[in-house]
Order: sequence, then structure tokens, then C-alpha cells
Amino acid sequence: MKKVMITIIAVAIIMTAIWAGIKLFETRDEQQMANQIEYQTEISEEIEDECTEEWEALQNENMLNLQANTQEQIQLSPNCSFTFQTHYAGCGHTSRQYNHIPQQLVNKTEAQIQELYSDWKITTFTSNEVILEKDMEGQCGEHYVLREVAGKIVVYVVGENGEEEYEKTEIATDYLTETDKITIREGLKVYGKENLNQTIEDFE
Repeated sequence: MKKVMITIIAVAIIMTAIWAGIKLFETRDEQQMANQIEYQTEISEEIEDECTEEWEALQNENMLNLQANTQEQIQLSPNCSFTFQTHYAGCGHTSRQYNHIPQQLVNKTEAQIQELYSDWKITTFTSNEVILEKDMEGQCGEHYVLREVAGKIVVYVVGENGEEEYEKTEIATDYLTETDKITIREGLKVYGKENLNQTIEDFE
């Protein structure tokens, strides 16, 4: 009877050991497989990242080349307009000069125009329009004051050194309204040549 019991216990121990060994191997295999999958995933992500970076770099390079080629291909037409915009720090105004394209600039590219006008910044460049800008100190030179001198209206331009005579008119202040007379005596300030011409015309 004892032998039977010992045999049963021995068999049970052996079966338990075998089961534990199988579980141990299964766990180790699962861990190895998980590690392998994780490693493969990391390698795949690294490859994908590298490919993405290379693709983006290639796209950026192609875009820059396309822009450069486009700029070189655009040539100015005989109907192109030139606008020079100057920003004055002293008064905060911007003066604009509109010109037709000089004959010698027809068919020029942006790079050629930039070389010719190196002290200007090109902000717009198409075959029919070019806008160049630059910043300057001081005032724009379009600030005027109308005053009475010897019964006539005289126009002064206001600069960094004060007022300088700009134009003597034949407009007699005697024929102005009392309100206009007071305004002219105190000094009527006008900005811009168009406004100046309109103001003088209103007084005539």
C-alpha cells in the first residue's frame, strides 16, 4: 500500500514538474516573441520616420527649385507698371510713385531687376506689375501749411528743418470767409499734393 502511495506521489510530482516546465517554456517563448515584435515595430517606425523626413526634404527642395525656376521664367511685359513705395519713419507716411516700365527693362527677370535696384525690396513681381519698397528716416515731404503773407495765401512745405516756402499764390485773403481767414492766419495744415491742389482750388 505504501508503495502504491509513493508511486502516486512520485507520478504527481513528475506531472507537476512537467507542467511547470511547459508553462515556463511557453512564457519564455511569448516574451521572446513580444520582444521581437516590439523590436520589429521600432525598426519599422525608424525606417518610416527616415523615409518621411527624406520625402519632406525632397518636396521642399523641389518647391524651392520650382519657385526659383518660376522667378527666372517671368519676364516683364511692355505694359508693366512700376510702383516705388517709400516708408518714412519721421511721419509714418508712405509715398508712392507710379511709372511705366522703361523700355530697357522689358523682358527682364526678377533677379535682374533686383540687381538694378539693389537698395529696394521687391514685394510684388509679375509680368504686368512690379512693386518696390524701402524704408527711410525723416519725413515724406508732403506736409504743407497755408499762411497769409501780405494779404495773399502762401504755401510752405514742412521739413526736418522747419517750414520752407513752396508756392506763392495770387489768392487774396480779403475774399475769404471769416472762418477761412482765421484758419489761414493760424496756419492751415494739409497733407499730400492732391489735397493741397484741391484746397487751393477751393479758395480760388
